[in-house]
Amino acid sequence: MAEVLQVEVRDHVAHLTLNRPEAMNALNRELKRALIEAAHAASVDPEIWVVVLSGAGGRAFSVGGDLKEMGSRDDSGRAMTSPMSEAERNLYEVVLEIPKPTIAVVDGYALGGGFELALACDLRVCSDRARFGLPEATIGMGANFGSVLLPRLIPRAIALEMLYFARRMSGEELARLGLVNHVWPAEELDTRVAAWLAELTSKAPITLQRYKHMALKGWELPVAVNLRLDVGPNPYTSQDRIEGNRAFREKRAPRWRNR
Repeated sequence: MAEVLQVEVRDHVAHLTLNRPEAMNALNRELKRALIEAAHAASVDPEIWVVVLSGAGGRAFSVGGDLKEMGSRDDSGRAMTSPMSEAERNLYEVVLEIPKPTIAVVDGYALGGGFELALACDLRVCSDRARFGLPEATIGMGANFGSVLLPRLIPRAIALEMLYFARRMSGEELARLGLVNHVWPAEELDTRVAAWLAELTSKAPITLQRYKHMALKGWELPVAVNLRLDVGPNPYTSQDRIEGNRAFREKRAPRWRNR
């Protein structure tokens, strides 16, 4: 059987591909566990500078929780565990805390937990056929992560409308709200993403990690406090800062070492 998560590392980028296309990449327990393990591995590997999440099959990034698996558990009489109280760490929180730039590449549907997985990433790009939504109100679920993150990322009234009415939105609509960075034609998605990643990985990896720490950990702190957080790797004392300065003076591309 194929692995439910394909992991490939190339050019300092970890590509995590949800690989259950027959189920529109629904997040069953096995896939969630594999994503948590891959996120941890990418977090601690110094050769990985960027993490990209995508879905196999072209129909969906992910349609969220595996309702068949949930139904089987319900039929057996086993109680469902509430979010944040599971035996394992919450998937979305784990992805949110990856200390390196993370990108969700969405082609097709990103619904429920699939949308939440995209929300956990720093950046989101999609094809022109992408559709996003939180349908939990139609099936009695809670969108625990989405109900917290989405109102912080787009205007609250629109976020609540998406939640209350289970409204689906296109990539173009969410790009206008600042939630999606780029919308590209489906047939160009892979090429555009590859070019975008090549540009991103040309930047100093320690600096990118520092940006993420400062932006996320100081999200709601007063500016004066945030400025003094001094979290994440220190680019000012790094070898890469010396290399970047030298490369600029020598008019060549820098050779980053992530140290």
